[in-house]
Amino acid sequence: MRPISSSARRPSRTGTRRAPRQNISRRAVAHRHRSWLRRLVAAIWLTAGAAVVIFVSAFFVFVHDVFTQSEHFQARQIHVEGGQRLSPQLILDQAGVRPGINVLSVNLAAARKRLLSHPWIAEAEIQRESPSTLRIRIREHVGAAVVDVGRKFLLSPQGELFKEWESSDPADLPSVAGLAIADLRVVDRSAAAGGLSVFDAGGPASPPPSPSRAMDAVLQVLILGREPGSVLSTRELRSIQVDRELGLTLVAYAENRAIRLGYNDYPAKYHLLRDLLAFFRTPPNVADFERIDLTDMNRVIVNPIRAEIPKKTGPQGG
Repeated sequence: MRPISSSARRPSRTGTRRAPRQNISRRAVAHRHRSWLRRLVAAIWLTAGAAVVIFVSAFFVFVHDVFTQSEHFQARQIHVEGGQRLSPQLILDQAGVRPGINVLSVNLAAARKRLLSHPWIAEAEIQRESPSTLRIRIREHVGAAVVDVGRKFLLSPQGELFKEWESSDPADLPSVAGLAIADLRVVDRSAAAGGLSVFDAGGPASPPPSPSRAMDAVLQVLILGREPGSVLSTRELRSIQVDRELGLTLVAYAENRAIRLGYNDYPAKYHLLRDLLAFFRTPPNVADFERIDLTDMNRVIVNPIRAEIPKKTGPQGG
C-alpha cells in the first residue's frame, strides 16, 4: 500500500469553518432582561390605567343616567320672573325648558344663551333649586325711541340698538331722524352671553364707550322726557330731528309744535319752555305758537300761529 501523506491526513482549511463563539457577559444578559421586564411592567400599567379610565367613565355615565332620568328630580315648579312683553310660556320655549323636565338634565349655560338670543331679552339667569324647582329671571329691553336710518330700529335708554322695529312693536315711541351710522351702537349679545349676569354679585362691569355728541343730545332729551311732570314727556314727543351742526329740533304735542333746542343746557331750556307754555295758555285771546327757537336762551324766537282773516260778507263783500 501507498503510505498516506501528511497533507491528506489534515482537513482542508478551505472548507466550512465553525462560527466563532459569542462572548456575551453575564452583565449584558442581565441588562437585557431588566429592559424587557420594564417594558412588560409599563404595558401592564398602561393596560390597567386604560381599564380604570373606561370603568370610571362608564360608572359616571351610569350615575348621570340614573340621576337625569330619575322622577325625583323632575321639575314640578318653574318660576319665571321679569317678563312683561314676553309671556312665561314664550320664555320657557326660548330657554328650551318644559314642565316635567329633569332639572339636572338642563344645561344652564346653553339655556341662558338661548334666552339672550331673543331680541327683547337684555339679561337672563336660570338656576336650579333642587330637588324639583327651576327659576328663570330675565330683564327685558326698554324701547325709548325708534331710530330711522333708512331702516327702523328700537333704541334703548342706554343708546344701543337692540332690535329692528316691527309692526308688532310699540308704535307710540318718538322717532329719531338725522343720526349717522357712526353715532349708533348695537347691543353686544356675545359679550352678554359670555359675561356675568347682572343678577350676579360680581365686580362692576366696564363702562360702555361714550356716545357721540348727537346721540348724547338725543339721550338727554329722552331722559328729561321720562322725569315725572316733565314739560315735554316722551308721550307728547312725536319726533326728534338731528342736525349735526345746529342741534335738535323737537316736534311735540298733538298740534305738532316745533321746538328747536340746539345743543346743551337742556334742563334750563325745558324750564324756560314751561314758562312760555304757561304764558300761552293763561291769558285769553293769546295766539298759540307754531315754532319756538330756544337755541339761544337770551334770544328766544317765537313764531305764532297765523290767524285766518275772515272773509267779508255783505253788499260789498264777495
